[in-house]
Amino acid sequence: MTTLSSRDIGRLPMPAAPSGGWIVVAAQELRDVWLSARGPALVLVFSLLLSLLTYLAATNEELNIIDQKDTVNLVMQLTLGIGVAASLLFSADTVSGERERETLESLLLTPVPRRQIALGKLLGAASAWPVMMVVAVPYVWALKGGAGLLADAVLAGFVVGSLLTAAFGSLGLTISIFSNSNRLSLLLSFFLFVALLAPTQLPLSGWFGDLITNVNPVTAGSAFLDNVVVKQRGWGQESTLLIAPIVAALIATSVAFLAAGRLRLQGGMDR
Repeated sequence: MTTLSSRDIGRLPMPAAPSGGWIVVAAQELRDVWLSARGPALVLVFSLLLSLLTYLAATNEELNIIDQKDTVNLVMQLTLGIGVAASLLFSADTVSGERERETLESLLLTPVPRRQIALGKLLGAASAWPVMMVVAVPYVWALKGGAGLLADAVLAGFVVGSLLTAAFGSLGLTISIFSNSNRLSLLLSFFLFVALLAPTQLPLSGWFGDLITNVNPVTAGSAFLDNVVVKQRGWGQESTLLIAPIVAALIATSVAFLAAGRLRLQGGMDR
C-alpha cells in the first residue's frame, strides 16, 4: 500500500468548487425567510396596512377628494419603503446573524466560494421586494385608476425599487460581513436607511433641495415615481432622476462583491 507524504498531498488537485453553489445558498435563504415566521408575518402586516389604506380611500370623504393618482402613488411609495427596508434588514442579518447563531463556520467549510455564498444570501434577502410588489398590485388595481395608470405605477415602482433594493441590500450585506454583533449590523443599516429616507418627508426647495433630490438615491427614486405616476410625465423627461439609484446600486454591489471575498468567521477589518 502506497502512502503519501504531506508534500505529495499538497500537490494533489483540489476539488473544483461548484459553479452553482450560490443557487443552493439562495434556496436555503429563501426557505429561511419564507418558511419561517419572518416572511409570512411581513406579508400579513403589509397586506393589512394596504387594506386599511384602500378602505379609507374608498369610504373616507376627506381621502375621497384626493386624486386617484395621488392615492396610487401613496400605495407605491409605501410599497417601496417597506419592501426596500425589509430587504435591507434581511441582508443585514445574513452573515452577522449566522455568526451569533454559530452556524457560519459550517457554511464556510463547504466548497462554495465566499462570493457565491454572499450572492446567494443577497438574493434570498432581496426576495422581500418582489413579493411586496406582487402584494401591492391588486390594491393599485382596486383603486380603479385605469390600466394606463396601473402599468405606469407598477413598472416605475418595480424599476426604482429594484435599484434601491440592490443598493441597500448590498449595503446591509457589507455591514453584516464586517459586524460581529448582529444588533449593531441591524441598527447601523436601519439608521442609514432612515437618514436617507428622511429628506423625502421634508419640503425641499431651491438649489439645495434640487441637489439633495438628485444626489440622494431614495429622494431621487421617490421623485421619479411621483413625477411618472402623479404628474404623468414621460420617462425620458425624468430619466436624470434614475442616475442616483443606478450609481448607488453599482457602487454598493461592487463594494459588497469585494467585501464578500474577505468573508470569514470573525467580523471586523483585517490589518
